[in-house]
Amino acid sequence: MWDGLRTVSAIALLVAVPTSASAQSEIQDWMNPTLGELKPRVEYKLVYYPEEQVHGQPTNLRLLEHSFNIAVPVAQDPSNEWSLTGDTSYKRLGTSARLPDTHRRLPDELWNIEMSGSYRHKFENDWIGALGVTVGSPSDKPFDSLRGETVLRVVSMLRIPYRERDAWILSLYYGSDTEFLGGIPVPGLAYNWVPSDHFNAVIGAPFSSVEYKPIDPLTLEAQYFPVRRLRARATYQLFRPVRLFTGFDIDNDYYFLADRLFRSERLWYYEKRAQAGARFDLRHVGFQVRGGYAFDRYYFTGNDYHDRLHDRISVDPGPFVTAGLSVRF
Repeated sequence: MWDGLRTVSAIALLVAVPTSASAQSEIQDWMNPTLGELKPRVEYKLVYYPEEQVHGQPTNLRLLEHSFNIAVPVAQDPSNEWSLTGDTSYKRLGTSARLPDTHRRLPDELWNIEMSGSYRHKFENDWIGALGVTVGSPSDKPFDSLRGETVLRVVSMLRIPYRERDAWILSLYYGSDTEFLGGIPVPGLAYNWVPSDHFNAVIGAPFSSVEYKPIDPLTLEAQYFPVRRLRARATYQLFRPVRLFTGFDIDNDYYFLADRLFRSERLWYYEKRAQAGARFDLRHVGFQVRGGYAFDRYYFTGNDYHDRLHDRISVDPGPFVTAGLSVRF
């Protein structure tokens, strides 16, 4: 039986760390309705995009990404959990492309370094409250200046059980880098509907999701993350340690370049991708490999998506491959 808590408790973390490469593993901890069972975890992921032509420029672009995550429980019992997480993503761009409007060269290196702390508490009436704080620096020169390349995100969540399976979810999110509402704290309200063991939906804002198991080995799921992020998956458990999956994503990243002219300006990257792969999970070790096709790929600079025609660099579609290793102690 899957519990409604597992999906609902993920809302806060999904919003709090939207750019984290290992958010899925952290979500597993927040989704667990049982407190006091966190395990130390280490993860590594490698992503490779071969060279593809840059539109309108005599150069190609190749992308290699390394990401590393570590999560450590600090203190825990059946009613309380304290944990720390560190996450680093490094992208190496092989290109001589230039931003067409400002004539700046696209950076050779892009980093996203994050440090997070979270606390969860289960009250006597079975309500669950959570608080998470993240400090990060998505930039070509991380933490080059305290205000310029450093971001702060804070999220709080309260789950209120309703009926036998359902629940109301109240949340409040603040991000100094929020694309919408200029960094003003954003309240959230969602309803978790679990009519059976085979269907689980979170309906509301700022996050919505649906998960359906038409037959035991097959899971269909879709999630929306603010703003302009979409994830859809079909996963089939071939046998107990091995799962096959296919899916479609709409995703984006952003970086505060150290030499930018305006503090709020960012370098954005958008793409869509179709992919398929396999996961092999034992008790303490997991391995994942996947490949796919990325398209509608482009960079631009600006405050938000409305500036997507400024300094735009479009890249031809092409394949990519990913491999990942995780260890739980």
